[in-house]
Amino acid sequence: MDILLNWLQSGLSAIGPFLILLGLLIFVHELGHFLVAKWCGVRVEVFSLGFGKKILKHKKGDTTYCISAVPLGGYVKMYGDDPTAEVPPEEQNRAFLYKPVSQRIAIVLAGPLMNFLFAIPLFVAVGINGEKVPGPDIGDLDTDSAAYAAGFRSGDKILSVEGQDVTYWQQVDEKIKLSPEREIEFRILRAGTDGEVFVKATPVWVPNDNILSLDNQVAQIPGLTTAGRASIVGLRDKDSPAALAGLKTLDIISSVNGQTVNGFRELESIFAGLSSEDQLTFKVRSYVPEKKTEERTVVLNNFQQALASRGPEQSLTDLLGFERPDLYLLKVKEDTPAFKAGLKDGDKILALDGEPVQQWKDVLQTVKAYKADDKSIHFTVIRQGTSVELDITPEMTGVMNRRQQEEQRFTVGIIPAILETPGEPVMFRVSGPIEAMKFGFDKTIFWTKAIAVSFLRIVTAQVSHKNIGGVITIGRVASQSFEVGISAFLRMMAIISINLFLINLLPVPILDGGHLVFFSIEALRGAPLSMRKMEIAQQVGLILLISLMVLSLFNDITSIVASPW
Repeated sequence: MDILLNWLQSGLSAIGPFLILLGLLIFVHELGHFLVAKWCGVRVEVFSLGFGKKILKHKKGDTTYCISAVPLGGYVKMYGDDPTAEVPPEEQNRAFLYKPVSQRIAIVLAGPLMNFLFAIPLFVAVGINGEKVPGPDIGDLDTDSAAYAAGFRSGDKILSVEGQDVTYWQQVDEKIKLSPEREIEFRILRAGTDGEVFVKATPVWVPNDNILSLDNQVAQIPGLTTAGRASIVGLRDKDSPAALAGLKTLDIISSVNGQTVNGFRELESIFAGLSSEDQLTFKVRSYVPEKKTEERTVVLNNFQQALASRGPEQSLTDLLGFERPDLYLLKVKEDTPAFKAGLKDGDKILALDGEPVQQWKDVLQTVKAYKADDKSIHFTVIRQGTSVELDITPEMTGVMNRRQQEEQRFTVGIIPAILETPGEPVMFRVSGPIEAMKFGFDKTIFWTKAIAVSFLRIVTAQVSHKNIGGVITIGRVASQSFEVGISAFLRMMAIISINLFLINLLPVPILDGGHLVFFSIEALRGAPLSMRKMEIAQQVGLILLISLMVLSLFNDITSIVASPW
């Protein structure tokens, strides 16, 4: 019931942005058909936004303009577009099917082409208005990563790559991708150091998980990222100052004494700057997967008393009882080996088969290396200050990879308390109309290629069909992008417009692409296909289209049930 209620509330809030986005894209598409049809001398009888019963209508000249009840499409009804209808000789000059095949192709192609062209001014508007993009700040690095070994450190700000200044992360990423197996130099601003630091690193080829790219490999510096770790905390001791004040493992701290906390590293930085305060006031909320929890206030009194007991090399983070939550369990999935063995949310993994665990990667590698005839894995965990010993036998499970393809591998059913946060954004904005037009055109070409590649990967089963979304997905992304801001909304509108351009060009009868195939065949052979052949093709096309709609609706509903709406 809660899922249904949340879905209804979210759905209602998404209606406005959804109608604006889809309505405008449908209007642009049908306008393309309409304008070229009029230019070719075809009588347009109806121009409709939506299907079904007409809610509003107005007739001007030969055309009835209307808004219909079902806002999931639109149509332009042209005189003489029904091959079974009789057209008087005196009216044939205004009938669609009596126009030269070149004009019919132009009329059909105009709709999708308008969606493609419409994306350009949308991206131009995004460039002029500006949008927030990841800045050149490095996030939290694993100490055993190639990036860390090269000399990068968490919180570094990249100023230039190979002598060229950078202001946002995409510039850094592009430089790395263009330099495989070649050492490049980074100029860095590092907190706590005098002046600038220079780091040299060599990008290497790694598997490419980007479904929008045809490249199987891409050059990267493994471990280099803008993502940080959320300020979710673990409490190592139930008698620590933080625990006694009321803080709990898996709490997310949003502020300390009024200072906003965006990540665990920032939390450590704030603690390092505390000295004279007598009490600490925390704004926190408990993290519960798939649920929204209320923020609460926790006050830690007698901070100076706690400070007096601080060891010579002890950090305030450790003194108060906080530690990074990487080895704590955020969620133990029901009906999994871990759940059946007795692991619980909030447990901290100390050792596996007697070997101490230093980081989450150790857990992943141990479970991944498990063989069917191996004995159970012996887990040692801490639960509320007490050591607990458990034996867990991994099970072969279907797991979705980044391309939403199912892979079979051994798992135990646990999720670590590792939550990533985006890096500090910077405002990207183009300068001048020429630069804006170039930006709009380049982005349109980029997304056209990227979406075409994703279609190809889905058709060839390189990417799961679960990536196909329908009208509910459009509604959700419209609402979410609208909440972010006008630039995000316009960007999403442009991307969906390009999707409509490509989808409508698919050679499926009843879509524009199907009509283009029919007319192209007619142009080549000098005569149209027989009515029987076209009817069969349209029936097959209708079945394909309905199947696609059912699949997208199924994926939409599945995503709703699985989401924390």
